[in-house]
Amino acid sequence: MEIELKLFMMLKKYGPPHQIDGRSRMPIEPGTRFIDVLKKIGMPVEEDKIIVINGISHKQGDEVNALELKDGDIVAIFPPIAGG
Repeated sequence: MEIELKLFMMLKKYGPPHQIDGRSRMPIEPGTRFIDVLKKIGMPVEEDKIIVINGISHKQGDEVNALELKDGDIVAIFPPIAGG
C-alpha cells in the first residue's frame, strides 16, 4: 500500500530525499493514520498547516490526525496562507 504525499513551499523540507518538487510516494501499512505520516516525516503535529486529502480540506486537530489512510490516497500539506 502507498499514498502520494505532496508538500508545498517550506514544508518540502520534511519530504523524503527522493521527492520531486515536494511530491513522493510513501509506503503505508493498513491502519496508518494521518498523524502516523506526520511522525514518519518528522513534521511537528502542532505546526500550522492546511491539509487536503483526496481533494477534501480538513481542519487541523484530533479528527484529521485519527483519519485512517487508504492505498492510493493523495495527501497534500500546505503552509498557512496569509494575505493583506
